[in-house]
Amino acid sequence: MGREKHPPSRALGLLLVLLLSQVELVVSLNIDIGVMYAAGNREAYGEGVRNVLRDFSQSRGSPDVTFNLEELESSCVEKEALDNAAVRFRQRGICNILVVNNDRKVVSLDHNLEGEATHCAYHDLTQNNSQLLTMVVQRPVEAHGLPPNSGVWVTSYPEPDDLSLMIVNTVEKYKWTSAFVLYDKFADAYRSLEKFLNWAADRDWLLRVKEIPLIGEGPDKVDKPALTELLRQIKTSRETHVILLSNSAIINDVLDRAVYLLMVNYQYHWIITSLNAPLGDISFEDFHDTGVRVTFFHPNTELGGTTRIFERLVLDGALSLAHSAVEAARAVDRGEMTAGQAQCRLRDYITEIEFEGYTGNVNYKNVSVSTRLRNNLVMDLMENTGSDLVKVGKWSQVDGANLTSQFNSSFFTNPVLGGKVLRIISKERDPWVRLKQHADTEGLKGVERYEGFLIDMLNLMAKRLNFTFNIDVRDNITIGSQSETDGSWDGMIGLLARREYDLALDAVSTRSFRLKAVDFTEPIEMAGYYLIMRRPSRAAPELLQFLNPFSYTVWVVMLCANLGVAILLAINNCLNPYEWGGLAKRGEVEEEEGKSLNFSNSLWSVWGAYVAAGPEFLPRSFAGRTLASLWFFVCLVAISSYTANLAAFLTKTNLDRQISSLKDLANSDYRFGALERNTIVKFLMNSTDEPYKTLGRRLKRWKGEVLLDSREKLLKKAEEERFVFIADNENQFRVKEELCSLMVVGERFFRSPTALMFPRGSPFVTEFNRQILLFREEGVMDILRDRYLNVPGECSTKYVAKDDDQLQIESFIGLFYLLLIGVALFLIVGLVEIFSFRAQGQKNESDGEKKDDAPDPNLQINGELNATYL
Repeated sequence: MGREKHPPSRALGLLLVLLLSQVELVVSLNIDIGVMYAAGNREAYGEGVRNVLRDFSQSRGSPDVTFNLEELESSCVEKEALDNAAVRFRQRGICNILVVNNDRKVVSLDHNLEGEATHCAYHDLTQNNSQLLTMVVQRPVEAHGLPPNSGVWVTSYPEPDDLSLMIVNTVEKYKWTSAFVLYDKFADAYRSLEKFLNWAADRDWLLRVKEIPLIGEGPDKVDKPALTELLRQIKTSRETHVILLSNSAIINDVLDRAVYLLMVNYQYHWIITSLNAPLGDISFEDFHDTGVRVTFFHPNTELGGTTRIFERLVLDGALSLAHSAVEAARAVDRGEMTAGQAQCRLRDYITEIEFEGYTGNVNYKNVSVSTRLRNNLVMDLMENTGSDLVKVGKWSQVDGANLTSQFNSSFFTNPVLGGKVLRIISKERDPWVRLKQHADTEGLKGVERYEGFLIDMLNLMAKRLNFTFNIDVRDNITIGSQSETDGSWDGMIGLLARREYDLALDAVSTRSFRLKAVDFTEPIEMAGYYLIMRRPSRAAPELLQFLNPFSYTVWVVMLCANLGVAILLAINNCLNPYEWGGLAKRGEVEEEEGKSLNFSNSLWSVWGAYVAAGPEFLPRSFAGRTLASLWFFVCLVAISSYTANLAAFLTKTNLDRQISSLKDLANSDYRFGALERNTIVKFLMNSTDEPYKTLGRRLKRWKGEVLLDSREKLLKKAEEERFVFIADNENQFRVKEELCSLMVVGERFFRSPTALMFPRGSPFVTEFNRQILLFREEGVMDILRDRYLNVPGECSTKYVAKDDDQLQIESFIGLFYLLLIGVALFLIVGLVEIFSFRAQGQKNESDGEKKDDAPDPNLQINGELNATYL
């Protein structure tokens, strides 16, 4: 790094004359000051310190205060360096010490700085430095605990928290929410990076942090190929906000590469945090007329010219000692102490001084007793205007950022659209442009009366490209068609062709014939055709709907299985000696119990298990129980399956057959039609492929009836007849919101992109295209699509609420019919049983007379007995 410039002594003398013109003292005071320079710092700052103190004491009107300087140079890499220097100064009766430690000037023994400062501090606990005033100018680190009796320790360099807050306040003023942060580890601002990122996280900012690639271990050598690749990544990401935490030499390299990659233009805004940045080291000639916006921080632009920040702090540190000496001289003049005592009493007056120095207002009036920090740092905010720099505000520790930027955004934001007022023609068409619900009652005017997909997109685009617009929304205007006689256009295309408007704000399908008169932007959304038909009504449930869970085959098989199991149980009862029948034959159970599983009882028991009523009689034999167990399991599975399917069948909406595609339409008996001027009509009539050929043939046959000139007529036809309207994108959202008796069915077909229209050769098309692509990449288009296009609509909500899952009586009508049939059978069978019983009673009376002649039943053969239990 080259030698830095120093403020001329003549200028300093004039400054100090102004600063001290009001001071009048009669005493003469000689103050000794010890100056300790870290290695490499004496050559850089020694002359400036000597000049400023000499000019201070020689200024006309200043008190008669002279300064004797004792200078030494010591490496702060050695831990006891400052302790040893203090011992040396005390031996010479010096109580006032100025420590100058610019670690950027330090070269350590192993040449490996790793971005860490080599700090000077007191460490020796045995020394008594209570009379010392130590003014330290060095980059701060974590709070250093000073040993007792260290006197007054004054730090004048900005703390990392201050630098972090300075960046945060400025970013907030610019209303950024995202940025790339580039840093190098040797920069002053690097020490504030962690705190800055923490504050940014609290504010939900999206920051991507990258280290500037350096060569080797030096702080000023940039790896330019790697830097180029890094900047290319930023450009690819489409991020236009960059915060550069670096020092002047590296800033030049970064901006040079940025110019090469076309990242220094109206789209980008850079914040450069180096406190030395706008001091002549950076050339702004390449920025002239680029429109790039660059913001810098700089201390007190009205004083010191191109003096760097660290040297300014050193000079203000020396002036702080000088002003403390003035206060001590005044105390001597008041008789509060002698001139000899004043030599070591400057520490008592450090909190009383306040002056305008090279870094703004300087005072140390914070509350700490032994450690004083400068807490009134003020930085000027600078912005470029072309190749010039102007002050646009200031930042202070007390008030934060106060930005009064006059950046000419009307030109620099966008050289094509910036500051323009566009004339826009549009039509009210939901969801693209629609009137707000309370626009009239609230007295809204202009674009505030409208909302919609395109309105939101246009407002966002106007903010980014910095243009304004006047919009004319008409109700009955068409897109436009060309006259066959003179070739002129009507509608919106005609207005654009005649240059009466700059833009048609409508989602217009791109067609080749329209390109004769207008230019289209990049596609906004895909349009197409839909099938619109009358919303089908709920069909009446089938009479035997409760049988639908199983097919008829399953029902037949289950009934046959029921009969078969009953027969097997009856045979088992007859033949198995351990079943009820066998036990009854041996007299182990009553005769009536032996009939428990005859065929009729077995059939009843099996049926009871099948309908989950439980069997009336259970087998006694193991064979019978095995068969019954398997049958019970089969019944369990069958009943569970039936119950699950029954719920689905009873709650299912049975609708009339729907049309969901052109193929379905071609195979149906529905009549269909379209708007006569739509391009799909010509396509269908000329197509040679199915199903389009069939559809086109029918259109030719029905032409006068189904190809109409009004959408309203076609919609009415679809509402009242068995008719399908092949509709363009115009009516899709109206059907969703208003015409609830109609519905859109199937998927979109015959797709085509929609776009905005500009007059032929409009210079605005390219800028709009760029923004539309950016919106697509940033997800803006998806947000607008979800907000306006992918919504169910009032009609869908209405019918969802209406078609709830409550089961109506129609779903159970078949079951009630079955119940009525069962009641009828009950009455018939009951009457048969009654009359049969009476007939049997009469027969028994007649048989009683012949009882003596009847054979003995015990003499019946075994076959007849076996039949009794079967």
